Amino acid sequence: MDRSRINLSPWEKKLSQSHGKLHRRTFLGGMTAGALAGSVFGCDAASRSGGGRRLQAPIAAPVGQFSMPGPFPGRVVEVAHSGSVSDGCRDGAAVKAMVAQGMQQLVPDAENSVDAWRYFFKKGDRVGIKVVPVGMVPKPGADRGLEEPVVDIKRPGSISSYEVVFEVIEGLAMAGVKLSDILVFDRYRDYFIRSGYTAILPDGVHWECCSARGDTSQLEIDGQIRGEPRRKNVAGYDRDVFRELAFCNPPKIHDPEDDRRFRSHLTKIVTQKVDKIISIPVLKDHRSAGATLALKNMSHGLVNNVARSHVISSNVDLRGSTMNHCQTFIPAAVSLPPTREKCVLQILDGLVGTYEGGPGAWNKTFSTWEYKALLFATDPVALDRVGWEILDAQRAQQDWPAIARMGLDAENAVKAEITDGYGRPVQEQFHIRQPQHIPLAALLGLGVFDENKIDHQRFKIG
Repeated sequence: MDRSRINLSPWEKKLSQSHGKLHRRTFLGGMTAGALAGSVFGCDAASRSGGGRRLQAPIAAPVGQFSMPGPFPGRVVEVAHSGSVSDGCRDGAAVKAMVAQGMQQLVPDAENSVDAWRYFFKKGDRVGIKVVPVGMVPKPGADRGLEEPVVDIKRPGSISSYEVVFEVIEGLAMAGVKLSDILVFDRYRDYFIRSGYTAILPDGVHWECCSARGDTSQLEIDGQIRGEPRRKNVAGYDRDVFRELAFCNPPKIHDPEDDRRFRSHLTKIVTQKVDKIISIPVLKDHRSAGATLALKNMSHGLVNNVARSHVISSNVDLRGSTMNHCQTFIPAAVSLPPTREKCVLQILDGLVGTYEGGPGAWNKTFSTWEYKALLFATDPVALDRVGWEILDAQRAQQDWPAIARMGLDAENAVKAEITDGYGRPVQEQFHIRQPQHIPLAALLGLGVFDENKIDHQRFKIG
């Protein structure tokens, strides 16, 4: 390969000079997954030449027993308990019973919950637990700049419940997994700390995050923030595992000479530090994705450069000023082979859900309700379809339009009084909300979307 013919961006020239080697990331041509892959990943002849270049992770068929959609495609087990939560406070005993019931029912041959945990996990496994802190409700007057919890630990809000995390850790221990082999994590370190997880984790359980905090460009591979002190417990991202997509942020955010703007790299937590992952998403709606459940917890929670999936440009007068790519970004990111192979179990936390104003309390219409249920699955698509239906049912009860009918173009769009930096209402920023990522993920083989093939089992135990 003639390297002199490659046009290097400024940052790559610096890398080449400092390391003496050239590491170009290019797109792996020839990979297809039906029409979706062709439209999302846009292969060209130059990318297929390969040579000695580093290649993007392919869209591959599932490998192994637990690779998505896992051993139980289409199965969703829902366990409800009327005493599981009251006034935002979770009941540990009720949650314990719910997790035990859900795990046993998810695995058909399990005689008890211990059998179920041992079906998925064994001694020697390094297991990651992905939580969701977005949706926390800060205490009045809390200083959000400090590295300490800003929530009421008893009533933290619409986040992955501490009690569910405790029971997952207990289940792993029953399966023979050492506490020292358990890693609880999220995308941003500051959110993880402020939402209280570091204060409640049992001794011996480790924690780490993908990035120090959110920043504007979201491109730094080490997960740190340039110009700020380096933070501990930050894993960063894997240079060699990424998804390339042909959209980015406008020039004021992403340098047109920096080709990193087209890539989203998978965190090293997934590629290097754990063997299996339990995802604990929360039952929530979302401003651009429509719903943020299992799939979005794995897409936006595990890779960098995610803000490009919902772009708001400075040109406020044109219809194209809001560009929502969540519908393609989410299945593209989740299809990365390490994610597909290692995210073996989904436990959707519906104890305190968010039916409007998600994902966070900064939205004026942020509204939660106590659904008082947990949902268990290995199939994230089937789980998200069920969760989507639950959200729409609650929205109907509260006289809100269905998720897919929301957005700036909706008949009943909420025109809030508060606005963003461009003068637009923060409640509806995009012309449409796009839960299409759920059926599109099914087209990539990540799970079952057809309602006639989904086995939604409901249990009420209290």
